[in-house]
Amino acid sequence: MRTLRPLLKAAVLASLTISLAACTEQATARINDAAGNPDGGVDCAAAGRNDEIRLALAPACEGCHLTGNKPFFASLTAFESGLVYNERYVKRGDPGNSLLVQMLKGVAPGSYAQMPPGQRYDELVASGRVTLTVAQVEAWIRDLPAPPEQLEAPSPEEFRVRRLSAEEMVVVLMDQLGLALEDFVSTSDPNWRNRAYVVNWNKFFVWPGDWSPGISGEYVSDPRTVERFEALGGGNSLLYRKKDVSFGPSAAQALVQMSQAWCARAVDKASNKAVLRYVALADTSTKNPDAVQKNLRYLYLRMLGQPPPDAEAKALYEQVYLPLEAQSTRLGWIGVCAALIRHPLWITY
Repeated sequence: MRTLRPLLKAAVLASLTISLAACTEQATARINDAAGNPDGGVDCAAAGRNDEIRLALAPACEGCHLTGNKPFFASLTAFESGLVYNERYVKRGDPGNSLLVQMLKGVAPGSYAQMPPGQRYDELVASGRVTLTVAQVEAWIRDLPAPPEQLEAPSPEEFRVRRLSAEEMVVVLMDQLGLALEDFVSTSDPNWRNRAYVVNWNKFFVWPGDWSPGISGEYVSDPRTVERFEALGGGNSLLYRKKDVSFGPSAAQALVQMSQAWCARAVDKASNKAVLRYVALADTSTKNPDAVQKNLRYLYLRMLGQPPPDAEAKALYEQVYLPLEAQSTRLGWIGVCAALIRHPLWITY
């Protein structure tokens, strides 16, 4: 859908990703006593030493701690309130007894001796993925300033947009399109839930490798299902693969293919009103124009959570639906559905 507004939003999302990378690099440079921003690039202006540490630790930690029940890296406020000034993890002036340092060294007590899991932190430093050393973390804790007076106060400035996780994409899209697991897998055997079975081919099934009952390796017999999930940015705890919170070419390609295949499944599914609520495939822009327009606006609201502006509804109709309807109404609605899934308002949260 080539309208100005979505393109601008896509550009903003791309700039957010680039800015985050630049912020991380600049924070690391400041920690290593390098110059500020001589090339005139993105100046993130970290809000003090704590923010520099947050950005420098992010490449190793935000894959698991950007969202969820421990979103320490969602913002500076989250970092300070949840981690820095939480004595469970950081003891001011005493790095040796700080759980954060112990986890980075891989010697923490309890179930999680090492963070991040799968690869030692010093190996990440040696590879160049992270440049903040454990010694620098210890020095920061040793000189850690007192917490801000209003640490727990909510801040409207902390609002942030993030991309949907792979888990969210799979679950939400199935629900929005009126699909279920049985639309993708063979259930001909009455005992199919307890047996290995073959995935129905050519339906672009996407499934996490460590979601029960997939742990057995029998639930999904097509390895591409897991590869697609990981391409969307999903992690795999069984293989020590972290989530990818960026939205790069692999995620974009997987989402394009997923949107087209799943929208086709939804359109072809008998008695499914998720996509074709107010129209049938026999309805065309000539025979029943009001129903087509009503269904298009309904689908926009269902997928993106807000009524479509007139300009976007017009562009979606004229630039996506009508050219594809010339081939078939089926392709027209698949195209509209897939275009909405690739819209920045759907991809982000």
